[in-house]
Amino acid sequence: MADSLLLPLCVGLSLLGLIATGVAWRRSNKGRVLQCAALALAPVALYFSGLLRLLWGAVIAVGNWVGRIVLSPAVWFGLLLLGVCIVLWVVGSIVARRSAVRKKAAAGSSPKQVGRSGTGTTRTGTSRTGTSVPAKQAPPVDDDFAEIEALLKKRGIE
Repeated sequence: MADSLLLPLCVGLSLLGLIATGVAWRRSNKGRVLQCAALALAPVALYFSGLLRLLWGAVIAVGNWVGRIVLSPAVWFGLLLLGVCIVLWVVGSIVARRSAVRKKAAAGSSPKQVGRSGTGTTRTGTSRTGTSVPAKQAPPVDDDFAEIEALLKKRGIE
Protein backbone atom coordinates (compact mmCIF):
# COMPACT_ATOMS: atom_id res chain seq x y z
CA MET A 1 0.00 0.00 0.00
CA ALA A 2 2.72 2.47 0.98
CA ASP A 3 4.77 1.83 -2.19
CA SER A 4 1.83 2.41 -4.50
CA LEU A 5 1.28 5.78 -2.83
CA LEU A 6 4.85 6.88 -2.14
CA LEU A 7 6.43 6.23 -5.54
CA PRO A 8 4.03 8.48 -7.52
CA LEU A 9 4.31 11.10 -4.78
CA CYS A 10 8.12 11.07 -5.07
CA VAL A 11 8.00 11.29 -8.85
CA GLY A 12 5.60 14.24 -8.65
CA LEU A 13 7.72 16.08 -6.12
CA SER A 14 10.83 15.46 -8.22
CA LEU A 15 9.09 16.87 -11.31
CA LEU A 16 8.14 19.99 -9.35
CA GLY A 17 11.78 20.30 -8.30
CA LEU A 18 12.90 20.00 -11.92
CA ILE A 19 10.45 22.73 -12.94
CA ALA A 20 11.86 24.97 -10.21
CA THR A 21 15.35 24.13 -11.46
CA GLY A 22 14.36 25.23 -14.99
CA VAL A 23 12.94 28.50 -13.69
CA ALA A 24 16.15 29.18 -11.75
CA TRP A 25 18.20 28.32 -14.87
CA ARG A 26 16.29 30.86 -16.97
CA ARG A 27 16.95 33.52 -14.33
CA SER A 28 20.69 32.72 -14.45
CA ASN A 29 20.92 32.05 -10.75
CA LYS A 30 23.51 29.28 -10.53
CA GLY A 31 23.27 28.85 -6.76
CA ARG A 32 19.49 28.40 -6.90
CA VAL A 33 19.87 25.95 -9.79
CA LEU A 34 22.06 23.72 -7.64
CA GLN A 35 19.69 24.03 -4.67
CA CYS A 36 16.63 23.18 -6.77
CA ALA A 37 18.43 20.21 -8.33
CA ALA A 38 19.22 18.94 -4.84
CA LEU A 39 15.58 19.32 -3.79
CA ALA A 40 14.46 17.56 -6.98
CA LEU A 41 16.65 14.56 -6.19
CA ALA A 42 15.76 14.39 -2.48
CA PRO A 43 12.36 12.59 -2.73
CA VAL A 44 13.75 9.89 -5.00
CA ALA A 45 16.77 9.46 -2.73
CA LEU A 46 14.50 9.14 0.30
CA TYR A 47 12.37 6.56 -1.51
CA PHE A 48 15.27 4.35 -2.62
CA SER A 49 17.07 4.55 0.73
CA GLY A 50 13.96 3.38 2.58
CA LEU A 51 13.82 6.52 4.71
CA LEU A 52 10.59 7.67 3.09
CA ARG A 53 8.88 4.44 4.13
CA LEU A 54 10.22 4.98 7.67
CA LEU A 55 8.91 8.54 7.62
CA TRP A 56 5.55 7.33 6.31
CA GLY A 57 5.34 4.82 9.16
CA ALA A 58 6.11 7.59 11.65
CA VAL A 59 3.35 9.78 10.20
CA ILE A 60 0.86 6.89 10.46
CA ALA A 61 1.97 6.17 14.06
CA VAL A 62 1.57 9.83 15.06
CA GLY A 63 -1.85 9.89 13.42
CA ASN A 64 -2.93 6.81 15.39
CA TRP A 65 -1.58 8.32 18.61
CA VAL A 66 -3.47 11.57 18.01
CA GLY A 67 -6.61 9.53 17.42
CA ARG A 68 -6.19 7.81 20.79
CA ILE A 69 -5.32 10.97 22.73
CA VAL A 70 -8.83 12.39 22.60
CA LEU A 71 -10.45 9.68 24.69
CA SER A 72 -7.60 8.47 26.89
CA PRO A 73 -7.10 10.05 30.32
CA ALA A 74 -3.87 8.08 30.74
CA VAL A 75 -2.36 9.80 27.69
CA TRP A 76 -3.45 13.22 28.98
CA PHE A 77 -1.87 12.43 32.37
CA GLY A 78 1.34 11.39 30.61
CA LEU A 79 1.39 14.66 28.64
CA LEU A 80 0.80 16.59 31.86
CA LEU A 81 3.74 14.82 33.51
CA LEU A 82 5.89 15.51 30.46
CA GLY A 83 5.02 19.22 30.72
CA VAL A 84 5.95 19.21 34.42
CA CYS A 85 9.26 17.57 33.54
CA ILE A 86 10.05 20.25 30.98
CA VAL A 87 9.13 23.08 33.37
CA LEU A 88 11.25 21.56 36.16
CA TRP A 89 14.19 21.14 33.78
CA VAL A 90 14.04 24.78 32.65
CA VAL A 91 13.62 26.15 36.18
CA GLY A 92 16.44 23.92 37.44
CA SER A 93 18.81 25.20 34.78
CA ILE A 94 17.93 28.81 35.61
CA VAL A 95 18.49 28.21 39.33
CA ALA A 96 21.79 26.42 38.67
CA ARG A 97 23.01 29.26 36.45
CA ARG A 98 22.09 31.90 39.04
CA SER A 99 23.74 30.02 41.90
CA ALA A 100 26.91 29.59 39.83
CA VAL A 101 27.00 33.33 39.14
CA ARG A 102 26.51 34.11 42.83
CA LYS A 103 29.27 31.70 43.85
CA LYS A 104 31.61 33.23 41.28
CA ALA A 105 30.77 36.75 42.47
CA ALA A 106 31.24 35.78 46.12
CA ALA A 107 34.60 34.20 45.38
CA GLY A 108 35.81 37.23 43.43
CA SER A 109 34.98 39.95 45.97
CA SER A 110 36.26 40.26 49.51
CA PRO A 111 34.54 42.66 51.92
CA LYS A 112 36.70 45.31 53.58
CA GLN A 113 36.92 44.73 57.27
CA VAL A 114 36.96 47.42 59.89
CA GLY A 115 38.72 46.81 63.20
CA ARG A 116 37.26 47.57 66.62
CA SER A 117 39.28 50.74 66.92
CA GLY A 118 37.46 52.24 63.96
CA THR A 119 40.49 52.29 61.69
CA GLY A 120 39.95 50.80 58.28
CA THR A 121 40.31 51.89 54.75
CA THR A 122 37.69 54.01 53.07
CA ARG A 123 36.82 53.91 49.42
CA THR A 124 39.50 56.47 48.58
CA GLY A 125 42.31 54.40 50.09
CA THR A 126 42.91 56.59 53.15
CA SER A 127 42.46 55.26 56.62
CA ARG A 128 39.94 56.78 58.94
CA THR A 129 42.79 58.12 61.05
CA GLY A 130 43.94 60.19 58.08
CA THR A 131 47.03 58.25 56.98
CA SER A 132 47.27 57.00 53.45
CA VAL A 133 46.92 53.25 53.08
CA PRO A 134 46.77 51.56 49.68
CA ALA A 135 43.37 50.00 49.07
CA LYS A 136 43.37 46.24 48.61
CA GLN A 137 41.29 45.15 45.67
CA ALA A 138 40.50 41.66 44.46
CA PRO A 139 41.71 40.91 40.95
CA PRO A 140 38.95 40.99 38.34
CA VAL A 141 37.27 37.66 37.66
CA ASP A 142 37.41 37.92 33.88
CA ASP A 143 37.96 40.42 31.08
CA ASP A 144 34.36 41.67 31.06
CA PHE A 145 34.52 42.50 34.76
CA ALA A 146 37.91 44.16 34.22
CA GLU A 147 36.40 46.44 31.57
CA ILE A 148 33.46 47.29 33.81
CA GLU A 149 35.79 47.99 36.72
CA ALA A 150 37.94 50.26 34.54
CA LEU A 151 34.87 52.22 33.42
CA LEU A 152 33.71 52.62 37.02
CA LYS A 153 37.15 53.83 38.11
CA LYS A 154 37.17 56.30 35.22
CA ARG A 155 33.88 57.72 36.51
CA GLY A 156 35.22 57.89 40.07
CA ILE A 157 33.08 55.02 41.34
CA GLU A 158 34.74 52.23 43.27
